[in-house]
Amino acid sequence: MDYSTHSADVISLQKIAMYVNNDNLNEEILVFDNFSTSEKGDVFPIRIDALVIALCTAGSGKIGVDLREYEIKKNTLIVIQPKNYIYLSDYSDDFEGTVVACSNHVVEDVLPKLTDILPLLLHHRTEPVTQLDDREAEGILSFYHALKTKLRGENTPFLKQKVLCMLQAALYEMMEISMRKNDKTSPASRSRKEEIMAKFIIAVSEDFRIERQVAYYAHKLFITPKHLSSVVKEISGRTAGDWIENYVIMEAKVLLKTTDMTIQEIAVYLNFANQSFFGKYFKHHTGVSPTTYRKHNS
Repeated sequence: MDYSTHSADVISLQKIAMYVNNDNLNEEILVFDNFSTSEKGDVFPIRIDALVIALCTAGSGKIGVDLREYEIKKNTLIVIQPKNYIYLSDYSDDFEGTVVACSNHVVEDVLPKLTDILPLLLHHRTEPVTQLDDREAEGILSFYHALKTKLRGENTPFLKQKVLCMLQAALYEMMEISMRKNDKTSPASRSRKEEIMAKFIIAVSEDFRIERQVAYYAHKLFITPKHLSSVVKEISGRTAGDWIENYVIMEAKVLLKTTDMTIQEIAVYLNFANQSFFGKYFKHHTGVSPTTYRKHNS
């Protein structure tokens, strides 16, 4: 297992995705000094299959996570979990930040041991963006700098254990921040609804390629479709069907833009009956055919 750090003048979303989504690179933890967005393509949704913790240190902009868009500025903490679709837009020229990206191998190593931070992970599934004050941001940055220093140092026998402990400590720091902020605003009943919402998003991110019916996800969560639909609408402002469709369309866009798969192969991959049905579905939700979309976005 290779624990690595990266530093460059500009690290974009696309480059982060390239590192953490490529199993052949064999890199588990990546620390980016200067996260910025000079690449025009960053506006396009990208799926990053990793746990990403980012802190905006200057400038401002907007980040889209799945169906929702958020304003970001100095001291905005962003937590992206595996299988989220993200994009950046309207960012200022001086926008930059720090990023720690952890591969799924690290997530599997760390998170199962931290059952008491499950509420934090569920919270960030539905609320990936948190505005910190200066003191809270400095606390998060201290963990970032400690990770960077350790990763750039000697590869000692216990490097893995030390790095994982630092990551765990950072997650507990975030947990404390979340608890302080949510105790003021979130009653228990809403917490239960947020848990349902988070589990729904996780289930959709795992199964959207094979199932697009709300009833299927309600059954997985042991609740009625009506209750699931009501909770999702209340928490997110969008329907459960919207969330499912968003995952399907975002995946289709990524495949059309970044792969050489034929439209027929994409239709099969996304479990459509045939290419024609996929084409109609895609055009209904985007206004253009898959062929036209690929032509204009390749």
